[in-house]
Amino acid sequence: MNLSGGLGIRFDRDQAANTNVKMGTITVNGAGSHAVETWNIDGLTIDKVVARNVGECGLLLQKTTNARVGLVDGDNVATGTGYATFRMANNNGQLASGAYTPNVFVDKVVSRGGGRGVFCVSQSGGAVISQVDLANNGNNAILLENCYNVAINGGTVNGGGEVRVSSRTEFPVSSDLTIKLTVNNNSVRESPCGNNINWSISGNAAQTLC
Repeated sequence: MNLSGGLGIRFDRDQAANTNVKMGTITVNGAGSHAVETWNIDGLTIDKVVARNVGECGLLLQKTTNARVGLVDGDNVATGTGYATFRMANNNGQLASGAYTPNVFVDKVVSRGGGRGVFCVSQSGGAVISQVDLANNGNNAILLENCYNVAINGGTVNGGGEVRVSSRTEFPVSSDLTIKLTVNNNSVRESPCGNNINWSISGNAAQTLC
């Protein structure tokens, strides 16, 4: 899709839930809002989301469980905003039981410039991201805020805004996170302290951890 504003694909929050949704390669250029946004899906498979010059998120998952995503690739996505190339929000990955057993699997997130790279917020989690390749993000390269049972298992961050684990007071603090990364020309911070946060950081990044 080559757009001059608007949205790429959206599953609306206030409509009936969906199951077993499959997308191949979705390429969106020029959306003013999100390239792909989901709500209320159980069973989602996406091969690739390629977002270029998009105003808000490349891929935004909300209240979505049992998801498998190959690649999220964003360039100039969410510039000047708190959005991200890949964002999980609003209880994404929380199972019906309330548990955050891993059920959202992403092979790779690539992000260049724009706003944030990877952003998990508002009681989301249950996610495993195998690899990231993030550079020169205008906001946090990675922000995990009030997120639970998330693993980022490898990859690189170069420049951009800091890699951070954080929590707002209205939700339980972030917990059960594993972050294994090479981070250069940036900083890594955990504030406020979470519970069972496991860092494995190489590279020249300054680290302020609990």
